[in-house]
Amino acid sequence: MMRIVTLILTAGVVVAAHAPGVTAAAAEETQNVRPAFEHVHALAFDIEARTVWLGAHTGLFRRENGGMSWSKVRLPVGHNDPDVMAVTPHPRDAAILYVATHKTGVLKTTDGGRTWSEVNSGLGGLDVHGLAIDPNAPDKLHALVRDKGEGVYRTTNGGQKWVRVDDGPGGETKVLTSVNLATGMGGIYLYAGTAEGLQRDPDCF
Repeated sequence: MMRIVTLILTAGVVVAAHAPGVTAAAAEETQNVRPAFEHVHALAFDIEARTVWLGAHTGLFRRENGGMSWSKVRLPVGHNDPDVMAVTPHPRDAAILYVATHKTGVLKTTDGGRTWSEVNSGLGGLDVHGLAIDPNAPDKLHALVRDKGEGVYRTTNGGQKWVRVDDGPGGETKVLTSVNLATGMGGIYLYAGTAEGLQRDPDCF
């Protein structure tokens, strides 16, 4: 029996993991090849709830309008099969999506996935394990970089330029998200799900 653990982080973002040894669901590639999803890191749906995005060890996949099959998203040349660590949709514009990858940094689309660009200027490394978007100011994101250039980086212009702001949470981070809480003091908190538990900090670690 398949055991799946899911954690809903924000409206539109879900992270999923399956138990070791479980057979992964089949995916349909655009070339009619049917690979398995290997090590699913993230699931997310756009603000219109029409497209579901899946990030996995084997790349980025999409499912539209309640269809029964998945199609593989063609990413920039040389990065056809990146290990996608996080999928972060824009909270207001369904055409904008960011993905964090294990080796190629952050990729961004502004046309619903037809074209992609690398938005890594200022990042100290390209192993990005977490990506959080501010629900109130969507041009502001935080990226968690591991290994080379380790730390939390912030952009306030949609990825055009990143600045390192902190060392980041302790332990291996599985997911990063910004949450808007009604505190009367701005209400934006950055949450990190780590191997040691859940960590929270106002705006940044």
